[in-house]
Amino acid sequence: ALVSGIIGLVMISSPGMAYQEGEVAKGGGLTGTVSFKGPIPDPYVIWPTKDVDVFGKTIPDDRLIVSKEGRIKNVVISLEGIKEGKRWPNVNASLANRGGRFFPHVQVARTGAQLEIVNRDPVLHNTHGFQGGRSVFNVGLPTQDQKVKKPLKRAGIMQAMCDVHDWMSAWVVVQDHPYFAITGEDGTFTIRDVPPGTYKISAWHEKLKPQKKEVKVSPGSKLRVDFEIGP
Repeated sequence: ALVSGIIGLVMISSPGMAYQEGEVAKGGGLTGTVSFKGPIPDPYVIWPTKDVDVFGKTIPDDRLIVSKEGRIKNVVISLEGIKEGKRWPNVNASLANRGGRFFPHVQVARTGAQLEIVNRDPVLHNTHGFQGGRSVFNVGLPTQDQKVKKPLKRAGIMQAMCDVHDWMSAWVVVQDHPYFAITGEDGTFTIRDVPPGTYKISAWHEKLKPQKKEVKVSPGSKLRVDFEIGP
């Protein structure tokens, strides 16, 4: 059954929260779809103002991607209030400057992880990270395939921008636990092995109104949680 929705601010996980990894017995699962509320927007493009010979005349705009069916890509779905549960997957955090864009545009990384920043273009990039209204790193990458690592010290939502190409942006959601999903082209998500309990589940997108719902996970349960969000 669908659970009731509550619109509010998104709190990913508090910096002081100590998450304990372990095995989850009889965990539940959450699955759902994120849909766009309102008329479906046409795809956007960016007209670069520098290094057009490298990037081309237009670049896809990753800031709001909605399918013809009204499904939204790059929505971060995350649980709140989890203090223990499954182990983090062994995945490295990386951010590539390529073709006048950042790849991936949205990702989730573990608090304390090292973010590898790489320049895949034959031009200067300057990757600048902001979190909580302050600069957390500022990395010049003048050489193609140059790599630099920077620590993600604090939980929260970090925006990356390029000081050389002002249209470039990306987001890294830094959190303490691995109970998250990022919607793909079809707007769907799945979160598995959730310890039984009552949680808030949040949907965050850089351009749309954040939303929360409350879920009660029973042992072995499978819950459907759909979101409809708009500007």
